[in-house]
Amino acid sequence: MKKWTYSLLTGLAVMMLVLVACVKEKEKKFTEAGKPLTGSWRIVKVLRNSEDLTERFNFSSFRINFQDSAYTITSPVPFVVSKNGKWRFDDPQYPMELTFQPEGGTPVKPTFRYPVSKGNRSLVISFSPGCQSTKYEYTLEPLP
Repeated sequence: MKKWTYSLLTGLAVMMLVLVACVKEKEKKFTEAGKPLTGSWRIVKVLRNSEDLTERFNFSSFRINFQDSAYTITSPVPFVVSKNGKWRFDDPQYPMELTFQPEGGTPVKPTFRYPVSKGNRSLVISFSPGCQSTKYEYTLEPLP
């Protein structure tokens, strides 16, 4: 009798495990937050071939304002584009490419990073203005 009870309990335990293991769980979908590029941005750091130029030129009045698919530049400085125009990400959710299309000009596709540091997003744009041995890197932060 004990053997039969033990076998019955073992069988029930195995059946319960099989039933529980076969229950489908609802899939949890993770969606990453979008990476909006909106509002007015200012230059906080400029490097040329890894040399800091931030204090050598007055970048304080420069602003680039991103709205929908257009951008406007206030107080132009040597930058990847010098005229107002259109901009776009190749993919709004996971951008890998940023394109500037200045009015009356050809599209410009600088390399960029979109890091978050200390809870604040910044935009780092790198480009070479014709000469491949000269590389500029602009770090921009959004205005509050």
